[in-house]
Amino acid sequence: MWRIHLSTDDIRRIRIAPDIDPLWELVHSLQLLDNGGPVIFGPWRRRVRLAGLARWGMLRHLSPPMGYFADFLTPATGTVDLRAGIEEVLRTPRPCLRSDLVTLHKQCPRHTGWARDLAAGDVQTLRALGANLIQYHEAHLKPSWAEIRSQVSEELARVRRILCGQGVDAMLASLGGHVHWEAPALVLRNKKTERDLYVDGRGIVIQPSFFALGDTSILDVPGEPFVLAYPIQHRLGWWDTHTEGTRLEAVIGKTRAEVLDCLANGDRTTTDLARVLDLSAATASEQTKALREAGLITSRRTGKSVLHALSPTGATLLGAS
Repeated sequence: MWRIHLSTDDIRRIRIAPDIDPLWELVHSLQLLDNGGPVIFGPWRRRVRLAGLARWGMLRHLSPPMGYFADFLTPATGTVDLRAGIEEVLRTPRPCLRSDLVTLHKQCPRHTGWARDLAAGDVQTLRALGANLIQYHEAHLKPSWAEIRSQVSEELARVRRILCGQGVDAMLASLGGHVHWEAPALVLRNKKTERDLYVDGRGIVIQPSFFALGDTSILDVPGEPFVLAYPIQHRLGWWDTHTEGTRLEAVIGKTRAEVLDCLANGDRTTTDLARVLDLSAATASEQTKALREAGLITSRRTGKSVLHALSPTGATLLGAS
């Protein structure tokens, strides 16, 4: 088992992630492609494999099904925006690229020219990696993203409620699965080796992940907050793009449905919505105007920004669907 030792300073610096992290989901979903994994991912995995895996060779090499994956794919700063996160990945310093790829090579020895180029920080190879990450997300995650994000948001809301109502001990004890809180350490009982990890005052980020295996991933980068990414409980049928959620899209449009879903997790400015949903500022403004005129959201100016919130009617419509 692994024991993650938390000091008093670490416990004071515990943070719950603000939202789903698309890069953690992307990496965890890649790991699912080459192993059995939980049954609930079976239909999705079959669909991806039938579409062909050859084009994702680079990504699958960087995210093997078991063990270590390239740390630079999930920046310790975290991200709620895919493109901003990919830009952060592409800015990874060369020593970090080299170190991560050497570690990966020791686990999965393969001689690939692009890996050597990537370790050297070759601009063209980095651009190819960024394009591949976007293409994979568009092809295999985006079709079900609203449901994926909704389920992670529910878990984030759950742990926040426990933290606010019952405190840190109860919140850490509630993570469940293979994560056990045995103060002052988080214990990962399903790890086959014995290991002690020390956060050393850096603090820890609690990041629920939809595609995490029945396991828990950690990111331990010196000088950065420690990240604990753990699996959530899932609702059946999430992979079906013809579920109730898509009927709401048929009525008000896909983008407006995504705006409502985003606002269900808290008020957002127009700029926030544009960033999170990957929209232009003009499109985000146009969609919020239409939703406001339909009585589904409310908007108020705060300084130079406009803050949007679900109206009672919008909340009722979203809840019904």
